[in-house]
Amino acid sequence: MYRVEIDKRLCSGTSNCVEDAPLAFEIGPDSIARLLPNAPDEDALIGARSCPLVAILVYDATTGQRIYP
Repeated sequence: MYRVEIDKRLCSGTSNCVEDAPLAFEIGPDSIARLLPNAPDEDALIGARSCPLVAILVYDATTGQRIYP
């Protein structure tokens, strides 16, 4: 299981994450990406990898080890 963090200072709302992983992300009214409830881990990782600003961080929820980037 993953824990996902979105750095709101870095996110510019390019929506690459939404395009590549629509089951995991949406762009909110503030133009910042948001992780959807019950987002599949694999989709969250795909969305994180598609972010050109590396604003999405993925961690192992159990160990806290960073998975991406």
